[in-house]
Amino acid sequence: MLCGDTKLIGRLGLFKISGQGYAVPLNRLLRVIEGGCAGVLPLIPDGMAGMLVVDKEVIPLLDSNWLPGVSSGRGLSAEFKVLVATEYGSVALPADATVGIVAESRGKLDELEQNIVEYVSQSFNYRENSYQILNVDAFIMSLIRS
Repeated sequence: MLCGDTKLIGRLGLFKISGQGYAVPLNRLLRVIEGGCAGVLPLIPDGMAGMLVVDKEVIPLLDSNWLPGVSSGRGLSAEFKVLVATEYGSVALPADATVGIVAESRGKLDELEQNIVEYVSQSFNYRENSYQILNVDAFIMSLIRS
């Protein structure tokens, strides 16, 4: 199943940054790194906070401003880095807190009435909190196009 598919998602990895909740399908979640040393490179593209080296692989760390409702500059200072697989390679997303992995049946999946961004069309309500489900491929494509 593709990440953007609105059918059964199965399990989701939930995380928060700046009080906003986000989710990625478990089949795209590679791992979560606590802390993680990210380095800033000269001439790094807009939207990137830095680069992580994980198991000898260089992984771009995205800045937080690409997540709806989150201000810029949170990428390097975030306590956690959520590594996800996309069709275009691995990327790291910043997170202040991780909630865990939750089965879709434990919450309520909703279509958003109005898409703020093209890579979020569904939300997952779990324990009275809402998590925007990221379509990671569309998310990375939006970065490439900008």
